[in-house]
Amino acid sequence: MREQYFKHRPAFDFNNFSNDIGRPFFWNKKVEDNHFLNRLYRKSEQGFDELYKYHLQFFLSEYDDATEQEFFRYVWEVIQDAIAQLRHKDRYTSGHARNFRYKFHLNQFKEYLQSIDEWNLGRTQAEIIAEKEGQIKILKEQVQRLMDERREAEKLDTDYPINIASGHFLTVVDLFKKIEALKVGDKELVFSQMPITWAKLICRYFQEDGEPIKLDRVRRYYPRDAGNPSGRSSSIPSENQNFNIVPAKRRAG
Repeated sequence: MREQYFKHRPAFDFNNFSNDIGRPFFWNKKVEDNHFLNRLYRKSEQGFDELYKYHLQFFLSEYDDATEQEFFRYVWEVIQDAIAQLRHKDRYTSGHARNFRYKFHLNQFKEYLQSIDEWNLGRTQAEIIAEKEGQIKILKEQVQRLMDERREAEKLDTDYPINIASGHFLTVVDLFKKIEALKVGDKELVFSQMPITWAKLICRYFQEDGEPIKLDRVRRYYPRDAGNPSGRSSSIPSENQNFNIVPAKRRAG
């Protein structure tokens, strides 16, 4: 155990807002834990982190071999001991209300310590096991959900993609672009928020002369902004625009 864990108040320092512990005049340095508690009682919950880190930085700078784990363990023990002592105070004394406030305040600080406890020093073995079991259960549920989603996605996979005759890749792309432009009344027949979806559809379910179609080959015909295409975008050459899609004639009733 170290001789000092907390930064002490300098002599004749009367600053009431300091994070330093102790008194401006003589005080017993061997009970610095009690003076830390006195400083803590004056801190709001919002000031817990500031107080803890202030004294942590002092401790780490004071000893070459100091670690936060050691400091945390010491502070945790101070808080645990103080809470235990307050629990055994006589309820029927004039100081009961004050002691109850102190106990409540210390429990709030204990919750703060638990939130930064990287070493599980403030939890029992049973609590750690329960948390791990809960995490394992959540991970198993996530794995099961992903496996179900994968099985559903695999139903859409095929070993027999649609084959495009050699040299007619752009003719098919042109047909898809014409389908994309069709309207029923004043509404689009089909619509995708992202044009790249059309390119992915072609790559996934079509081949040309038995060979896969790479996405980079298709995406140039589907710019993100059709009204303002980039320099890497291309339009379908007229010689590949071999078909038109026209509305069917309605039969007389």
